[in-house]
Amino acid sequence: MLLTAFSQTGGIEKFNRAFIKALGDLHETLHLRSSVASLYDARADQPYIGQQAFSGSKGHRLSFVLSAFVKGLQQDVIILGHLHLALIGVLIKLFAPKKKLVVICHGIEVFRPVSGLKKKVLQQADRILAVSTYTKDQLIKQQQLPAEKITVFPNTIDPCFQLPAAFGKPAYLQQRYGIAEDEKVLFTLTRLNSKEGYKGYDTLITVLPKLLQQSVRFKYILAGKADAVEQARIQALIAELRLEEHVVLAGFVADEEVVDHYLLADVFAMPSKGEGFGIVYIEAMACGLAVLAGNKDGSTEALQFGKLGTLVDPDSADELIAALLHVLQQETDPAKVQREMLDYFSFEQFKKRLGQVLCAL
Repeated sequence: MLLTAFSQTGGIEKFNRAFIKALGDLHETLHLRSSVASLYDARADQPYIGQQAFSGSKGHRLSFVLSAFVKGLQQDVIILGHLHLALIGVLIKLFAPKKKLVVICHGIEVFRPVSGLKKKVLQQADRILAVSTYTKDQLIKQQQLPAEKITVFPNTIDPCFQLPAAFGKPAYLQQRYGIAEDEKVLFTLTRLNSKEGYKGYDTLITVLPKLLQQSVRFKYILAGKADAVEQARIQALIAELRLEEHVVLAGFVADEEVVDHYLLADVFAMPSKGEGFGIVYIEAMACGLAVLAGNKDGSTEALQFGKLGTLVDPDSADELIAALLHVLQQETDPAKVQREMLDYFSFEQFKKRLGQVLCAL
């Protein structure tokens, strides 16, 4: 049971699409039958699941809760794709306490103590899947849950993500953004939301003048849909630091151009402080890109605690600029970066982990 997988974009939606696909692929292997109910989607996307196994409620909450409750009573295992679906889990456990209940926790929704139905469903769950060790630690600390109840179940690359075999920089994007041959490209892809404030792109912007002081020629491409308040704030910050010639607010990037934007860059940098995991990090590595992330959140899982990329204290400007300079001076082997990421986070690994979770219930 999901909030959405197909009608919106974001890390949770990408996780949900991979999860749906993995469930379907496991039908024959584990001799199981599954169905998916989504609150906000209208229809399924065929590469991930057939329409016959999918029901979408188009945002009609009452009908979704009722239909999901009825369908849940017909299943042996109920998986809630988000803590916001707590009501359904509590209802099913009330009427059918022997049903197995799994709750997936992505990050920020459990970084502070929860109450009411959310607290109850976490207590009643037979298994909780946390997308990172950091999220698991927060579940233990903030929600007082026993560690043995929680399984770290990390994200994966979307099974439909087109892994590049060649790693050249797309000329059309170099032209679009006015990037000179000798300029390094820093890249961040995320939503720019005035209510979040933990992604770290503003911190990155504030240290960029120090790159200029080191005579580094660069462009910073900050991409992603922004709300009006955040757009204005970031534009003001860029103007204050006189970085108009060096920072590009690229806005929303269409799916068909995402890989090319990763290929354009020399480093993917997002020193966040509140990520549950951060699928964009492994997408960047899938495209052979060096990655820099913060060391205080679930980003550490995506970078395998420093094995796959560079982790920095997101609150230390000195550490951030030193790490940027170091990464930009290093030669990167894109094929090796891609290969090492897939060893941990390929879709096949994701599917294997899901099978293990289901068999253990």
